[in-house]
Amino acid sequence: MQRTREYPIQIRVTESEKRRLQRNARACRMSLSAYMRAVGLGKEIQPFPADEIHTLYRSFCRLRDEYPHQDLDWIEQRFEELTRQFYKLCTESGGSDNGSHEDLAH
Repeated sequence: MQRTREYPIQIRVTESEKRRLQRNARACRMSLSAYMRAVGLGKEIQPFPADEIHTLYRSFCRLRDEYPHQDLDWIEQRFEELTRQFYKLCTESGGSDNGSHEDLAH
């Protein structure tokens, strides 16, 4: 069930503070409202790890390009390593870690 957010809170900030808050929200891939709620409620938030995601993407591309020339054990080992890196990145970036990998499959 989704909560209805019907109570607005207005705050006054300077133009530079507003730009900084908007920039921080974008870096976390959040709306300004979601960012302000998270910060105001004391939740730990982190910027989206774009560089790490891009590095991991390149690693998956290399695996794709190299797999026809490798044996199955090498492929399984490399795939397992990349999966662990991806999971770690997701859970360290504010994702929930409930002990199950099911939420990462969708």
